[in-house]
Amino acid sequence: MNPRYSVYRILVHSRPRFWLYTAGPFLVGYGAGATALGQFAEPLFIYGMIYFMLFANLYLYGVNDLFDLDTDLLNPKKAGPERSAAGATRLLAASAAASALAAVPLAVNPTAAALMALYLILSTAYSTPPLRLKARPLLDSYSNWLYIVPAALGYYMSSGNLPPAWVWAAGVAWTAGMHALSAVPDIEADKKAGVKTVAVAMGPRGAMLFVVANWTTTAVVLTARDPLLAPSLLYPAVAFYLALRPHLVPTWYWRFPYINTAMGALAFLYATRHIWTGYL
Repeated sequence: MNPRYSVYRILVHSRPRFWLYTAGPFLVGYGAGATALGQFAEPLFIYGMIYFMLFANLYLYGVNDLFDLDTDLLNPKKAGPERSAAGATRLLAASAAASALAAVPLAVNPTAAALMALYLILSTAYSTPPLRLKARPLLDSYSNWLYIVPAALGYYMSSGNLPPAWVWAAGVAWTAGMHALSAVPDIEADKKAGVKTVAVAMGPRGAMLFVVANWTTTAVVLTARDPLLAPSLLYPAVAFYLALRPHLVPTWYWRFPYINTAMGALAFLYATRHIWTGYL
């Protein structure tokens, strides 16, 4: 395979528009635990950002694509910005293995190592037999709390502590909702391939009501902690709108990276407000 084409395929399968779904939580978590701007210049933080932008996603989505060949051949999403693993299985397998090894520098002590192992284990269990959590309704959505593990690692790296329980609760509910919404455009392809996801089991409207419930939980937990976190109410509001118009979900699916990036920027400013106010 041509080297330039290999790099292209690696980037495609790492889902660049979703990079911030792992790098963003790491950044927000690190910022929440940091006490000085100088901590953002530390080599381990910089490496962590690189890892969770590229390698973490290459592992997660690379493994997913390798074990989703059956559904991806039927999935119209794979004819657009995303690609099936067909024709690049060896490349993806090697890239996923290299991405797992690239996590080693972040395993600086037993707690950090446990968090990195947790990310890799959940990423693997989601797609691969015998667990293949993506084909087990509810477990598919609630295993997606793997996306908040980078936040926990970032917070631990900068503060030496793990995030409080309310952060985990809000994160688990939000990631479950995001997963269910993302599964709605795949319903027909998953049905044809015999993969029963939460969206297949509940149907488009039922899945979106499931999203509403989870994102409402997140918003309630956050606003109960601090009214400044009220912008989180945007998520259940959008989900309720889409529950009334489930045919719009495939279009909105491509808009969420932009929404999540904007909301992530607000989350970062909120999480690091103790630093900025101290320097102003």
